[in-house]
Amino acid sequence: MWVSLIVSHLTAGAFVLRFLTPPRRRPAHRAVYVARLEDLPESESVVVEDLRGVPVAVVREGTTIRALSTVCTHLGCRVRWEGNKQRFFCPCHDGIFDREGRVVAGPPPRPLDRYEVRIDKDLVFLTMEEPA
Repeated sequence: MWVSLIVSHLTAGAFVLRFLTPPRRRPAHRAVYVARLEDLPESESVVVEDLRGVPVAVVREGTTIRALSTVCTHLGCRVRWEGNKQRFFCPCHDGIFDREGRVVAGPPPRPLDRYEVRIDKDLVFLTMEEPA
């Protein structure tokens, strides 16, 4: 009787522990079509939204395509691409990011979030995390 009581309590404890700590799943990613390569203007940015509604700047320089979040890492203001200066600028607190999204000046604590870019037969795709 004592053995069955202990086993039943351990089983109940295991179910409670499993309920309180659900398994962590890796976020799913999806490739999302953005534009044709020839439709992206040279040294200009095209702003699209990711699957969570976050604006993303897609910048083409020759055959190099970069995709960076336009949400400043300081206070969440919108940054804009300044093609003539080859930088991203945040007007809220004069935050400046280089063409790769790294902090150059101002108060931002970290670089801009990057998105993986894939080109397949002159079609540009961004790999985005699906919302939970």
